[in-house]
Amino acid sequence: MKLNTFLGLTAAAAFFGLASMGGSAVAQTPDGEPPANEGVCDILQTPGTTPGLYGLCVAYCEAQDVDSVDKEPPSTKILGNYNKRKQETDPAMPCVKIPCSCWTEAEIASISGDGISAACNSTATSTQIIDVAPRTHSALAETAVGRERCRYVDLNTVPTTIRSLTITPAEAVSCRADVVAACASTGK
Repeated sequence: MKLNTFLGLTAAAAFFGLASMGGSAVAQTPDGEPPANEGVCDILQTPGTTPGLYGLCVAYCEAQDVDSVDKEPPSTKILGNYNKRKQETDPAMPCVKIPCSCWTEAEIASISGDGISAACNSTATSTQIIDVAPRTHSALAETAVGRERCRYVDLNTVPTTIRSLTITPAEAVSCRADVVAACASTGK
């Protein structure tokens, strides 16, 4: 073996060895912590979703560590590409939080306030959280195309609070994320 070939192979092996050792450092998010919304893009892996949206979502939401409404991502070019590729039936970028018009954060949190007295029901297109006893407090979000809606009921308030709205697909995704998060807080 010629010396130049040997040195080239040795340098390549050293480079790839160092690259693989530092792989975990390269894969970290900007703040060094896993994204709070890890898995938020999974909804884009369902059949019928425009190809490529899942990858753009991971690059925007998870790799840039976008985990709150107030946090401005380092690059909005990815969001622009997502919106160009997105079809009308596709959801908006999942980590871009749109407030749900059916409830406030405090209202949705109050359903699962103690973390144990709520039940959750979920289908492919809807999620609901209901207090277990006396079943007077609930929230529902549905994302089925053409049937996007949310509903909030609190019979414990005076006057009674009942909101049932037809909403946009982006709002429906956001409302459903709220209900899913409330269910997750109960451990159910």
